[in-house]
Amino acid sequence: MAAVTGAPHRRFPVGAEEDVGALRRAVARLAAGRPGLRAGEAELAATELGTNLLRHAHPGGYVLFRPAGDGIELISVDHGPGIPPERMPPPPYGSPAPGPALAPASVPVPGERPPRVGGGLGAGLPAVRRLARDFDCYSTRAGTVVLARLDRTSRPAPSRWRHGGVNVPYAGESESGDGWAVRPGDDRVEAVVVDGLGHGPAAAAAARAALEEFDRQLVTDPAAYLDRAHEAMRATRGGVLGVCRIDAEHGALAFAGIGNVTGRVLHGGGSAPLLGRPGTLGTRPAPPGPHVERVPWAPGATLVLASDGIRSGWDLAEHRELLRHDPALVAAVLHRDHGRPADDATVLIVTEAAPWERGGPRGPGAAR
Repeated sequence: MAAVTGAPHRRFPVGAEEDVGALRRAVARLAAGRPGLRAGEAELAATELGTNLLRHAHPGGYVLFRPAGDGIELISVDHGPGIPPERMPPPPYGSPAPGPALAPASVPVPGERPPRVGGGLGAGLPAVRRLARDFDCYSTRAGTVVLARLDRTSRPAPSRWRHGGVNVPYAGESESGDGWAVRPGDDRVEAVVVDGLGHGPAAAAAARAALEEFDRQLVTDPAAYLDRAHEAMRATRGGVLGVCRIDAEHGALAFAGIGNVTGRVLHGGGSAPLLGRPGTLGTRPAPPGPHVERVPWAPGATLVLASDGIRSGWDLAEHRELLRHDPALVAAVLHRDHGRPADDATVLIVTEAAPWERGGPRGPGAAR
């Protein structure tokens, strides 16, 4: 099966009225000619998300957008004060896990100025939700993240695996030196995050070389893939990466990394760190000697891989419900709270889908 490579996101700040129009025009340029979109719907969704940020978030926020499939993915992000409970869009969302209410409503802070009430072109988030193939929303006092994927021509086939990522270039760069890709299978999945040295087009070329090698053949042995990636990056400035292979049938994850692409396996309130060896790929005749780390993989676990544009030491203790949401939304929250503004930054999330998402029956209490 071919790998799924995630396109970088563009980050568009929204803090003034004119920013909403500029966001709409930028999204329109990206959406033009994409077969999964009807005329004007991407612009409408962008306008509603931008208007919500301007009217309800303090002080404003930003929208991430990128091509996805035949359509477009938009993620609106802010730092608070959160959506009041009575204004939260009701579940179910695009890819929820079975269980009770999926998005914790914000908790009002004494003395906090309530959000201003106002409309955009079509009543805010409900309009975005009607347009979106996949919709998700997560809100706490720390802020709100809204995900909308617009694509009328294609929907991924049911799979055991769910994945999503955020890849945001260093401010001012037209290309990201980071990249990620995932290759899902029946009982296994392979995932990689790569970080080309430096920033800009040359770093992006290094990352592409490693991703093209990932797409070329299965990663049956993470250490062997590092050797192949090293050779592929020899004609570039080089970089660092981390690669995983999850074997769900045998409950095992194998990780190999060179440099400061790190990861964690989260499960049951605990975590297992995944750390690469020092060095770089593509910069010397021989690659650094890799070490393959093996950790258990249990149903319900989540893999997080991140470039060094995400600060180490992140903790999801304040986001207890977050992992029940769409993987791209999870990545956007981690990027918001722990991203370094002076670097390309990437977060990739991989987890197993609930049985009913793969065509099986819904469990007790599943959202309907």
